[in-house]
Amino acid sequence: MYKNPHVPSLEKRIGISVVIGIVIALTGSSIEAFVDKHAFISFESLDDFVIGIMAALVVFWYEQRRHRTVLEKLRTISSMNHHVRNALQAITYSPYAEQEKQIKLIEDSVGRIQWALREILPGEKEGTDILPAERPVTLEIPRAEARKGRRRPPH
Repeated sequence: MYKNPHVPSLEKRIGISVVIGIVIALTGSSIEAFVDKHAFISFESLDDFVIGIMAALVVFWYEQRRHRTVLEKLRTISSMNHHVRNALQAITYSPYAEQEKQIKLIEDSVGRIQWALREILPGEKEGTDILPAERPVTLEIPRAEARKGRRRPPH
């Protein structure tokens, strides 16, 4: 079954950034207080807190960038899902149409899927498609008249 991927909220991204900044500031201040033999929170520890704030900002920037990348990937997946499902829906109902309409319906659906793969998915540019749009896909389905009197090949 399809599950929605977990996308962290803004509050969670801010929380992660703040926690990492505080951990860095406290670690730096603790080490400096132990080595220099001064109070844990003192004027000498000010630079550790500035580094902690800077680290929190860098982590927040990274989290925001990662969040935007995940959202863009989800949009791409959603768009591909929409186009491919629509094309497959038409193929699913093709057995109920006349033979010539079946072939046209399937060719149109394959063309829509190829378009979606080419236009929506990021990747290589023109000329690297497995099935280029210039080469139409045709299905050879024997006519009912041509099949009369023929036996099916053994499986």
